[in-house]
Amino acid sequence: MNFSIIYNPIATKFSQAALDHLIFKFVERGLKLNTVAKSEYSGHVIKLIKELDPVSDYLITFGGDGTVNEAVRAFNEIEQHSVYAHISVGTTNDMANNFNLYRKNAIKSIDKLATKGKETYMDSIIVNGEPVCYVSSFGYITAVPYLVNPKLKKALGHTAYVVAALPALMKGPQKIKATYTANGVTKSGNIYLALITTSKGMGGITLYPEVELNDGKFEVCLIKDVTPAFVAKVFGEYLRDSIDLSKYLDYADVFTTDELHIKFDGVLPYDDLDNDGNKASFSLSLHENELHYTIGKKIKILMPEY
Repeated sequence: MNFSIIYNPIATKFSQAALDHLIFKFVERGLKLNTVAKSEYSGHVIKLIKELDPVSDYLITFGGDGTVNEAVRAFNEIEQHSVYAHISVGTTNDMANNFNLYRKNAIKSIDKLATKGKETYMDSIIVNGEPVCYVSSFGYITAVPYLVNPKLKKALGHTAYVVAALPALMKGPQKIKATYTANGVTKSGNIYLALITTSKGMGGITLYPEVELNDGKFEVCLIKDVTPAFVAKVFGEYLRDSIDLSKYLDYADVFTTDELHIKFDGVLPYDDLDNDGNKASFSLSLHENELHYTIGKKIKILMPEY
């Protein structure tokens, strides 16, 4: 059996030493190296996945969360042959947490994956036809991940997001009126912030520690009210990685579903959707003012059980 690697050399925490270690450990696992390919531009991972999947037994990406997004988009468009795996070397590395690996230590992640990795599946999300690997969001400060300067991320790491969020925090939230339907129930009201995810969390914060990646469901958190005290409390917990959604049920609608439909009433979000830390490929308009979330393909992956 063989393996192929696709790496992103501009990922915040990329190192040649860790890439070499990845190759060594999977050869040690008993696999033959097929190829090592470099991602050279936005969207290149999609093309490389489609080329390498048919000739690879294991296909490993080495980059940030955006790299996983491109991989999942590719796997949603093909009949998957290879088993997919990922080593996180980006800024936030939410997918390391989802894959039971380490956010801040690529070498430890490689060792754990190579020695304890087992084949399983993970869900993906489809929003208005676009595949998403772990989170889709809109509203208050959600555009920050795709607006932050890449050089700032390289220099400051996760802190760059905090710096970039300050202008939006000072500006205050936008009131977005919407009607949404899930689990046979329709509700109307304001949505200041929406987080739709299959994962344990996003933005470096664990929100759903017990979530299952392969349950055919996604988690929804719709923030319906924002006050200065609420913002200060949440932001403080964010910095401490300790947000407990159960404390905010007076402010938010939190539920699990396999389908969600949102229709906006006049006012649209200031910014386009953030899908996995990237700007969505589509835009909302007064004539196309609806979002439809469903479960996408199950992706065959390699990850440790714990």
